[in-house]
Amino acid sequence: MRSSDGKNTRLLTANDKVLPGRQLAANLVAVAVARGAPEHKLLRGTGIFTDDLVGDSTLSCRQIQKLAANAIQYAKGYDVAFRFGQQLITGSMNDALPYFMHARHFGQCLRALPVFQPLVSPFVSAQRFEDDDCYYYLLQDAMGCGKLFVFMVEAYCAALVALAKMCTGKRLPFHFDFPFGRPRHIQEYEENLGFRLRFNQPVFAIRIEKQAMSVPCLQPNLTLQAYARHRLNRQMHYRRGLLDSVRALLHRNSSLTLPEAAARLNMSAASLKRKLSEHQTSFSDLHDNIRRQQAIFYLQVQKLNNEQSAVKMAFSDITNFRRAVKRWTGLTPSELRQV
Repeated sequence: MRSSDGKNTRLLTANDKVLPGRQLAANLVAVAVARGAPEHKLLRGTGIFTDDLVGDSTLSCRQIQKLAANAIQYAKGYDVAFRFGQQLITGSMNDALPYFMHARHFGQCLRALPVFQPLVSPFVSAQRFEDDDCYYYLLQDAMGCGKLFVFMVEAYCAALVALAKMCTGKRLPFHFDFPFGRPRHIQEYEENLGFRLRFNQPVFAIRIEKQAMSVPCLQPNLTLQAYARHRLNRQMHYRRGLLDSVRALLHRNSSLTLPEAAARLNMSAASLKRKLSEHQTSFSDLHDNIRRQQAIFYLQVQKLNNEQSAVKMAFSDITNFRRAVKRWTGLTPSELRQV
C-alpha cells in the first residue's frame, strides 16, 4: 500500500519476509562458521536454505532471530554479535552503504538510520534525546527479540562504530551504556566498541558529543547519494516497524489508548493487541517503556529535580511521580540521579 504522496505505509512485523537474505543471513552465517559453527546446524529450524544466502531471496526477522539463536549456541567465542555487526558494514553487499558513504558528514548518516531502518537495522531502533552538548540514543527492541536483544544490540553498536570508521576514517567517541554487570569477556567489548563503556545502567544507551556530528565523510557526493537513496526507496516495502509506529504515537500523545492507536494505524484494537503479543510485548509495556526513557533522561542525564521532571512528564502530584519512577525503573528518583 502507498499513500497519496507515493510513500509506503505498511508496517513491518517480525513475520514479513522482506529482509535481504544475502545481507543479514549470509553475513551472520559467515561469521558463525568462521567461529566453528557447522552451517547445517546454523540453518536448522530457521526455514532458511543455502540458496537463500545468495541472490535475491527475502527472509523474515523471525527467521534471522532463529539463526542468531543457533549462532549463539554453536559458534565458539564471545564476539559473534560484534563480528556480525562489523561484517554488515565491511563485508559482502549492503545496498545501504553507498548512501552513508557519500554523505557530507556523520550527522547526516545518523539522521538517515531511522529512515532506512527496515533495511539497515530492523531489530534495534533508537529514541533520541539531547542536551546542549550531546545526543543520547536509548536503544529499543524493534522486533520482539526478547532474550536475543542483547545480541542484536551488540551487533548494532559494532556496526555503528564500523560505519563511522568507514565513512569518516575515524573512530568517533561513542559512549555505550548496558543494563547488566561488567561481563567476564570485557576484552571483546573494549576491542570492538572502545573503552567508553558503562555497565549496570538503567537502559541500553549510546551517547555522542554533538561536535562529532560535523566530522566530514571521506567521499561526499550529492549525486551518488541521491542515486543511492532512490534505489533504497524502491526497496522500502515498509515505512517502519509496528512497534516503533506505536511508540511514535505514544511519544506524541502519552494519554493515547490502545483503541485510539489502533484506529490511527488502520486496524482493529483486537488486531493490534494480537500483533503486539506476537512481538512479545503489549500496549501498556510500550507505554511504560517510553515513560521510563523520559524519566531516565530527565533524572539521570539532565539531573533535574523531582518537581522539574514531574512537570515535563505532566504529573501534577509528586508522590505519584515518585511511585511511577520506582515502578518503571526499580529506582527512586534520587537513586536514579546517582546512577
